[in-house]
Amino acid sequence: MSEEAGAGRTRQLPVFHCPYCGDEDLTPYEGESADGWRCSACLRAFSVRLIATGVQH
Repeated sequence: MSEEAGAGRTRQLPVFHCPYCGDEDLTPYEGESADGWRCSACLRAFSVRLIATGVQH
């Protein structure tokens, strides 16, 4: 399955911890993109995107 941008489907998977402070108190954030997360501990908003899986064709 492909998760490439423009592949026709997007799926937001849950993020379990903040990549900046490690806290787990995250809420969905809709800023510039609809797939963001907001950390209540450090007040940062971020998004996580899968670029590749490491599997080569």
